[in-house]
Amino acid sequence: MIRLIIYVLVLAALMSGAVWFANDPGEVTVLWRGWRIDTSVGILLAMMAMAVLVMLGIAKLIAVLRGAVDVFASARKERRLKQGLAALGQGFAAVSAGQPALARKLAKDAAALLDDNAATRLLRAQAAAANDDGATLRSEALHLLDQPETELSALRELSIRATKEGDVIGALNYAKRALSRKDAPKWALEMVLDVQIANGRWSDALSALDSKAGRDHFGTVNHHKLKGELLTRLAEEALGHGDAGAAESFSRKVLDTNPGERAIIVHARALMLQTKTKKAAAEIEKAWGNAPSAGLLRAFLAIAPGESALEQARRVERLVASNADHAESRLALAEASFNAQLWGQARNRLAPLLGEDVAKHVQARAAIIMAELETTERKDAAAGVVWLKRAMAQSEAQAVAMKTPRNVGDLLALIS
Repeated sequence: MIRLIIYVLVLAALMSGAVWFANDPGEVTVLWRGWRIDTSVGILLAMMAMAVLVMLGIAKLIAVLRGAVDVFASARKERRLKQGLAALGQGFAAVSAGQPALARKLAKDAAALLDDNAATRLLRAQAAAANDDGATLRSEALHLLDQPETELSALRELSIRATKEGDVIGALNYAKRALSRKDAPKWALEMVLDVQIANGRWSDALSALDSKAGRDHFGTVNHHKLKGELLTRLAEEALGHGDAGAAESFSRKVLDTNPGERAIIVHARALMLQTKTKKAAAEIEKAWGNAPSAGLLRAFLAIAPGESALEQARRVERLVASNADHAESRLALAEASFNAQLWGQARNRLAPLLGEDVAKHVQARAAIIMAELETTERKDAAAGVVWLKRAMAQSEAQAVAMKTPRNVGDLLALIS
């Protein structure tokens, strides 16, 4: 209703204006570059109105054309974006699937369809790594290092590449840079530890393990085990350099929390080098009562290297007294008795170790001593050969070889 009223009022105003101009048309003269135009005011106003309408129409047409161009450009951009994202996703999938050639092609497609960004550079870096293209990998990774969001990924690719090329220092530096961040990843810690462990740099490995990242990533149990193993190796290294004081200090730290056999042995040896033989012997005797072993026996015998065979046998008797029925105790006393030519005692100690219900590696060691008894005491070489063959038949003895660890996994496997 209101619109109708407005429409009527406007129409009335226009009609009134038209009547007014018809009754009083007036005259207008226009002179321009030699041209003269005579007309009325009404006609001039009508021409001006038409000119305005034409200009508005042209402006509208231009706007429509521009809108169409924008729509076309937007559609094209969206299509390229979709194609680029598809190439990007397929490229990462190709890297994961182990298709390096396809990954490199898709990385180029993604870079051509998308603006230069972190995602395309990351794909190109990973594709270069998959294609063993170190130069391209380093070129792309250097750009990624400038952005905090992609720095860790670039550092990981660079450290892996450096390791592959045998650049231990480079790999270590990249991993240390990643480890210095507040959000240090587990791979950086393991990379640092792997390099340090592989090169026997126990002190540096211990420093990395004791960092916040080390405590967080390995958990209490594994962290405790690894720290004990690294301290033990530090003690062994110090002992090898003749630094008995440092060896004692390092091994003592292990014994205070997790007294393992190797830590006990290296601690006893460090005490012996400092002429603290009674203390060393007491420590080995205490350990023997809990878990006898051939290593403990060797360390115990080394305390008094110049003693006679009979004196040694008596000392071994005191050592094994706290755990006399253990297989290691019987083997230790049998060997000491053999060396002291106490033949009967040696045979008595070996007899319970030759049954079928005894562990095969124990049977094998007992059979070897029996072979020596037969050839030495009774001069019966044939019987000695029989016992040696039996020892060989029980060759499933699980002789523990000290494996040189190359990484954190090896170290954990040794102590688990």
